[in-house]
Amino acid sequence: MIVLVILLIPFITGLLLLLIRNAATIKLMALASAIVNLAATLSLAFSTQASSSYSVSWINFLDINFALGYDGTSLIMLSLTSLLFPFIIMAGMKREQEHPGLLYALILFTQSALIGVFLAQNAFLFYIFWELTLIPLYFILLLWGGEGRRNITFKFFIYTLTGSLFLLFGIIYLYSLTPGLHTTDFSVFSQLNIPANTQVWLFWVLFIAFAIKMPVFPFHTWQPSTYTMAPTQGVMILAGVMTKMGIYGALRFLFPIIPAGVLYWQNTVIILSLIGVIYASVIAFRQTNLKTLIAFSSMAHISLMVAAMFVLNYYALQGLLFQVLSHGITIVALFYVVMLIEEKTGTLELPKMGGIKLLAPYMAILFLLIVLGSVALPLTAGFVGEFLIITGLFQQSIWFALFGGFTMVLGAIYMLYAYQRVMLGEKRPDLENITDLKRIDYIVLIPLITLILVLGIYPQPVFNLVETSVNTMQNLLVPVADVLPSLPL
Repeated sequence: MIVLVILLIPFITGLLLLLIRNAATIKLMALASAIVNLAATLSLAFSTQASSSYSVSWINFLDINFALGYDGTSLIMLSLTSLLFPFIIMAGMKREQEHPGLLYALILFTQSALIGVFLAQNAFLFYIFWELTLIPLYFILLLWGGEGRRNITFKFFIYTLTGSLFLLFGIIYLYSLTPGLHTTDFSVFSQLNIPANTQVWLFWVLFIAFAIKMPVFPFHTWQPSTYTMAPTQGVMILAGVMTKMGIYGALRFLFPIIPAGVLYWQNTVIILSLIGVIYASVIAFRQTNLKTLIAFSSMAHISLMVAAMFVLNYYALQGLLFQVLSHGITIVALFYVVMLIEEKTGTLELPKMGGIKLLAPYMAILFLLIVLGSVALPLTAGFVGEFLIITGLFQQSIWFALFGGFTMVLGAIYMLYAYQRVMLGEKRPDLENITDLKRIDYIVLIPLITLILVLGIYPQPVFNLVETSVNTMQNLLVPVADVLPSLPL
């Protein structure tokens, strides 16, 4: 029953916010909702109870139930969502915003839909929530976005809608294969004996839907402009949580349902992902806009996670699920600092900045700690995840590990270069009025940095949480490995 409560808290609060006019009250209610939701989620994560679920009859003639539940993988995604939304909401605290009731209602509706994706126990319900995440985020981008928001939001909408149509086709096809009274339950989908040749083409129908959402090269072209244009809270949702929705969808559909397709296209996807790593890293280094640079940085890290997903060994999968949590925390902290820099300087262009540490030393220190977490410095969460991922890639191929390792090398180059351009150097005359951090900024950044360090020093609780799921994913692929030699090239 608690899973239903976690789903409904942000949705009901969002509806109430539409009736309130006082901006301060709206933000406090939204924050209270997110904190209560986090507490409820942590009660699941640390519960001694094996699982919690909720199911009621929903669409009888299609044999579809409204069924919610979780395993280790979905609990990581759920924990990340509930953890980040309080900080996403606090990013708007003490700041003037137009139509706050509508904005924070849309933010909470997005949270509720994301939670639904991670808790759904049948493919139809998963698809409903998958689509519902798009609607409030579309309006957040359209109404509060920056320059060119109409065209960029439309492009984002078309890309994601296209991916959704691929997913819908795949679900309908799988539904038609279920025996007797058809169903969309994941448990039934995973027991389908789909011919290996069918899995080979069905893989791309499903994978493209998730690849667009993450995004993965070459399905990424919507991302840089959308991240750059999006308001701070919108880009935090996109980069911190919604990209992980694509990863979760791939894990939920591909591994248990079409394992032969996964193994058949394994190296192809790894190569595409590693191309994405190098491409995004090189493009990031060439950027002069700090927010766009961070957007390409995020793409590079996500691409490495996708490569880890398809390496399929124990270290890579452990690293993937750990890095999902680590990257979400780090990228939200980075975009918060980007917002502060834009507020204080009036620009995000690197050539127009410099010497900020002389005027805002505490901001410079906290920004440096976040950057070090982003470039996977030892004793940070980023190092743990990327070390395991590179180790997993090495077990598959030394060349995969070499190219994957470029994420750490190139990431260190462009992130430290950006930090130098922004914070170091001589004080610029046009930036003399910059002030240091306010209390709300410390309240947001210090907990995020603490999480980056704590997870880097003591990652074992996360490994314990995902251990069973990692073993399950590996075991799903073992029985089908022998059929691959018989498949046509």
